[in-house]
Amino acid sequence: MTIRHGLGAVFVFVVLAAEGILFATPDAFAQETCSCLATVPASAGAIGRLTQVHGNVQMSQAGGYAGVGPEAPVYSGARIMTGAEASALLAVGANCAFDIPGNTTIKVDPVEGGMCVSLDTPVATVVPASSEPVMLPALLGGAAVGGAAALVIGLQDDDDAVSR
Repeated sequence: MTIRHGLGAVFVFVVLAAEGILFATPDAFAQETCSCLATVPASAGAIGRLTQVHGNVQMSQAGGYAGVGPEAPVYSGARIMTGAEASALLAVGANCAFDIPGNTTIKVDPVEGGMCVSLDTPVATVVPASSEPVMLPALLGGAAVGGAAALVIGLQDDDDAVSR
């Protein structure tokens, strides 16, 4: 492999990496935000509790998810999921209280200054029948960048004497 082929391979890698960044969807870079930042003492064991539970409510445990009832303690790193027709009330620290509706996941993660309580509700996306697919621009852009990279590598003079 000559130096030119090595440089061509590096060029293709850089172009494909840049393509991934340029044509990535905004959701790929979305960062989760805290719905509430609870102030909790560092020495606290349980950082909150579920004050009311109705229906199928599960919380992450050491062995996976398990059903929970009212007054269940909530610890740092917990994930709380409600079923389709379930609900719960969550209290974290002195300043965060949530009414958790059905089909919802709550995350309780430690951050600098306390506990980040975030709500993750699945959202249904309604796409009109006449709209164009979301992946089409990304695929076309990828094909264009990949084709340009292949053309640049193919046009390089590799000094191979094929017919002399």
